[in-house]
Amino acid sequence: MDFRFTETQHLFAGAVGELLDKECTPATLRTMTEGSHSSIQTLWDSLSNMGVIGMTGPEGYGGLGMSDLDLVLIMEEMGRVACPEAIIEQTCIGVPLLSNVAEGAVDEELIKGLISGEQRLSTSLGSTYVLAADSVDYLLLENNSEIYLVPSSEVEMVLQESVDETRRLFSIQWEPTKHTLVEARPNIVRKSLLSAVTATAAQSLGVAIHLLETTISYVKEREQFGKPVGVNQAIKHHLADTGKAIEFARPMVHRAAWALSVSDPEEQVAVSMGKYLASKAVNHACRTALQCHGAIGYTMEYDLQIWLKRGWALAATRGDAIAHIDVIGQNILNDERNLANG
Repeated sequence: MDFRFTETQHLFAGAVGELLDKECTPATLRTMTEGSHSSIQTLWDSLSNMGVIGMTGPEGYGGLGMSDLDLVLIMEEMGRVACPEAIIEQTCIGVPLLSNVAEGAVDEELIKGLISGEQRLSTSLGSTYVLAADSVDYLLLENNSEIYLVPSSEVEMVLQESVDETRRLFSIQWEPTKHTLVEARPNIVRKSLLSAVTATAAQSLGVAIHLLETTISYVKEREQFGKPVGVNQAIKHHLADTGKAIEFARPMVHRAAWALSVSDPEEQVAVSMGKYLASKAVNHACRTALQCHGAIGYTMEYDLQIWLKRGWALAATRGDAIAHIDVIGQNILNDERNLANG
């Protein structure tokens, strides 16, 4: 098993990180939420131009034909800046799923538009609500185990309360029709949803890394009784435990991306283990950051609250730690039964 990253993968992720640092700042996030928007259009356009939105699409449709292992470092970068865009929904679910339906089942120009980023899509597959539904052109929705591709103009959407104002979630009211039904291959749907879980885990790690770095900088500067609070042994232990949680989780998330990329038989367990550890790591990072910052961490004026809320939201999105440890346990039981049955 070798899931070391290539120089090209590191360079691509680094270039995306530089773009995100410039275009996804706390100031732009605040402007977006104050304007009741679900997206930063200039950021979406820039990511589209770099090929990020369509990187999982087939080259024949204008995509980059890349795998989950190519995507995972980029997802970490997006978590690091609390990127609000519905990229997991479009890049991990929508593009792979619709690119692999029967020929002629979905308009080829629409697929190309989704890959280029000119058309936008979100979905409720694998989640309760739809992220950024008011900023997309199409929705992938499920009804009685069937999948439908529905224009957003044909549904009624209701904004839901969310702990994270930068992730605007909507409930959708709609009527399934024959002309919106998509004959999606079950294995592709399953694979796309596992890819979305892995990407969510990677974004969780990005949030955790940002929180740890921010907290370390804060305790070095914040003084109490004439000394930086970071010299206190208890603070050091909290930070070390957070760093350890991240370092345990990160290779498991990378392993999950590798397993999906090579269709490893244990990909389901690998994905659940990665999300389980990533959810625990980001929850730990949130607790440590809030404890070390004190009450200032709660204030809307302080940027820390953006990442705290994103961390709490991502930890629960597409299955929290408890849900995924149940999946792991069930797989272990199934393996034991298979061994017992010879």
